[in-house]
Amino acid sequence: MTGEMPQRHHPWLESADDTVLADTAILQAVAHPLRIRLLGLLRLHGPSTATKLAAQVGESSGLTSYHLRNLASAGLVTDAEPDDLAGIRQTGGRERWWKAVHRFTSVPATPAPGDETSEAVREDYVRTMLANYSGASQRWLATAHAWPKQWRDTAGFSDVILQLTPDEAIRLQQEIYELTAKYRRHQPGGTVEPDQAIIAAQFLVFPHPDQEPPPG
Repeated sequence: MTGEMPQRHHPWLESADDTVLADTAILQAVAHPLRIRLLGLLRLHGPSTATKLAAQVGESSGLTSYHLRNLASAGLVTDAEPDDLAGIRQTGGRERWWKAVHRFTSVPATPAPGDETSEAVREDYVRTMLANYSGASQRWLATAHAWPKQWRDTAGFSDVILQLTPDEAIRLQQEIYELTAKYRRHQPGGTVEPDQAIIAAQFLVFPHPDQEPPPG
């Protein structure tokens, strides 16, 4: 929901409007730890204000407002409409409400050959996203003690070292996406039933870095 999605078919996408195809300018705008977090919160929970988001991320509302405006300049967030706020409890006043424009960000798997600027921007974005994934895991570990055991038992961290061709590695990712498509999707701002929780199903597929790259 909040991160990189290579440009391949994903069975759980509802429509093309759900996804922004990220060019270099968009990646430059979003490749910042706090902006990634703010965009993710809006995609996860629905419309919010700079003040509410500031409380969630532990920053000042002035700082979150600044980064939200940068995200808006890139077309990633916009002002929430009255219909977007239906059912949301508001405290009065005229504070600006923001919403995410898309639910997913699609990033080209590799930049065009020789495009060093795009390559550097994409690498910066990917580093920021990986740090965001790690941060989410660390926040879970810091708060897990407050959850009932039945929910703590659902958390698992593991890896499997495989030996694959490029086509097999791509097919592995596709099959994982198809598996997740069988389960209920979280809707931003939607109702979470008493026996449910929002689950982050994260996975990473990449060539192990502790080896020499193969020829070609």
